[in-house]
Amino acid sequence: MSTQTASVNTDADGFTRVVAKSKRGRSSRIPRLPPTPATQTHAGPSKDEANTKDNDADTKPQTTVLPGKKRSSKRQQQLAKSIVETQVENVLEKQGSLKSDKFRNELQVCLDVIQGFEPEEIVCYGVGSLSTQVSQWQLALALLINQYPNVDICAFDPVAIAADCETLGRFGISIIAANEEAKRTVTKRTLFFMPHCEEFLYNNVLAANWSPEQLARILVIGNHLGRYKDTQSSEEFAAKSPFIRRALPGITCTDLPSEKLLGLRNNPFAFTDTCVQQFGSPSTIDFSIPS
Repeated sequence: MSTQTASVNTDADGFTRVVAKSKRGRSSRIPRLPPTPATQTHAGPSKDEANTKDNDADTKPQTTVLPGKKRSSKRQQQLAKSIVETQVENVLEKQGSLKSDKFRNELQVCLDVIQGFEPEEIVCYGVGSLSTQVSQWQLALALLINQYPNVDICAFDPVAIAADCETLGRFGISIIAANEEAKRTVTKRTLFFMPHCEEFLYNNVLAANWSPEQLARILVIGNHLGRYKDTQSSEEFAAKSPFIRRALPGITCTDLPSEKLLGLRNNPFAFTDTCVQQFGSPSTIDFSIPS
């Protein structure tokens, strides 16, 4: 083995260069040993500090939530409340307009018919979404008609949303749980409030109460049933609405006042072709069951 001499130099990269003079004239590099723990400097936490922080993290309550979920739910609740409050205000405002002298005086004729009927229940079909002006006017009229504190009033419309149902609840109107398709058989004197409903719904009301005793228990506020006879062929009318066709001879109609009496710039067209209809002449009605 040959003898070597070595010179020691320190590089800028932190390595100690040991230059050994050997036969082959090669030099080798060895890393500088790290400083002892007593002299070690660092920017991060010590092991004990890290353990302390980990323990603190375990004991602190978790506050992480899905981004925006709770805030979104709260905003939706606030928005729904705002919608309901606006709808209630609009309906009350329209109810006040219906009490104006000219309209109210003409409406009294209809109110007298209703008072003479003495309804024990009011069923509202097809009021629609209370976000529309027409539906608000119609609900305002239903509330004005309901002058009987002990009379139950309920409603259903397939397009009604949660805000509409809450608005109706504010006025003491209960929601019918399922779509009856107007096939309700009455057990007491019932006022059906159905402005601008489809033709088949009026036919269903009559079909569900097709007897002299039952028809005497119902009053319908809605479209002129006689108009359906005038707007289609007799064959089509008989096929689509056989019960309306048979009931027409015994119907007595009282028209609602013209919307022009409200003094509005634009008529709402909420009560167009609407009347109070009684079935007071059963002797003139053919109560046979249509085939």
